[in-house]
Amino acid sequence: MTAIRDLLPAYAVGALDEREAELVARAIAGDPALAAELDALREAVGELAMMVAPVAPTDGVRARLLQSIRGDRFARLVGRFAELFDIAAGRARELLGLIDDPTAWHPGPAPGSWLVHFQAGPSLATADTGFVKVARGERFAWHRHQGREHALVLQGAADDTLAGRLDVGDEGVLEGGTEHDFVSVGDDDLILAVWVHGVDFDIRRA
Repeated sequence: MTAIRDLLPAYAVGALDEREAELVARAIAGDPALAAELDALREAVGELAMMVAPVAPTDGVRARLLQSIRGDRFARLVGRFAELFDIAAGRARELLGLIDDPTAWHPGPAPGSWLVHFQAGPSLATADTGFVKVARGERFAWHRHQGREHALVLQGAADDTLAGRLDVGDEGVLEGGTEHDFVSVGDDDLILAVWVHGVDFDIRRA
């Protein structure tokens, strides 16, 4: 049992590997004294944390942390995003990082909308490609597609007059000549990754 007690401090702060953690967990489940000792260790760790003055991270550490968070946020969509825009996964992650950069966004064609333009791969050299953000509750302007449009929902949800309800991971595909608009209806601002072969906003809604 001494060996288990030696592992308790590391277990209290989550520093054990999976095998060791499982071994300690089993021992604690069968020994009330060990469980009480673990509770005391965790309480001590919490008190120590309160005694340490917070330290602001350096710019480099902060940038790496934010990049890690962004990568996790869109992790399950990186592959599909890369495929749709004919780019490598590394380039896809780089572009997705722009979403959390306020300086990357520019005003869109309607109130409460913003755009980020980026260069996609060779197969989309003649397309307009980028991110579209629409504030929660706002409607994106009515428009006509001069050519095909393909949109991937990255955040939020849309209620589209042609495609219907679109949630994260859903894709909307519309052919040239179609007209529509959509409303951001999710709990967060709507963010789409879009490629389109020409779009016209100077039309009147039917």
